[in-house]
Amino acid sequence: MKKILLLLSFLSVSSIISAQEDQEFDDTKQELKLNLAMSVAGVPEITYEYFLEDNSSVGASLAIALDSEEDMALRFIFSPYYRLFFGKKKNAGFFIEANTAVATYHDYYVSYDFYYEDDMIIEEHSIYDVKTTNFGLGAAVGFKLLTRNNYIGEIYAGAGRLFGDQKAAEVYPRVGITIGKRF
Repeated sequence: MKKILLLLSFLSVSSIISAQEDQEFDDTKQELKLNLAMSVAGVPEITYEYFLEDNSSVGASLAIALDSEEDMALRFIFSPYYRLFFGKKKNAGFFIEANTAVATYHDYYVSYDFYYEDDMIIEEHSIYDVKTTNFGLGAAVGFKLLTRNNYIGEIYAGAGRLFGDQKAAEVYPRVGITIGKRF
């Protein structure tokens, strides 16, 4: 009889602890992530994501270039997004993403003009130093993995088109290999 009571007590305590752990796991509604791929490229990106439902979320990424303007044209990008998940776990698995962006580029380019004068070809060139900030729309696809301890890893790829002055850039990247924590 003591063994049965001890076993029932153990099972009930285990089920209460398990239910509390599941409850804690289900109460997580946000993530903070670091994009390793963009960091290696010289543009570290930090992302915050908030879960709307079990299969959708909104978030925003902020990336600032560390390299000099001569080495990298992309200087700054802020990218809010919406994701729709197709996995079995809450906000994990395969996802599609719609995003927008505000991107700042600083680029140098040369314009060449050729014309004929007295049967000779004349070449003129101008060097332009262009700084632009444009708005864009884009999409991405990816996959998010989730551990029991609420650590996440994800990989995604996509791009967007920038609207406005197109002398510096016409597209912005939306790529990443990220690690983070769900809380």
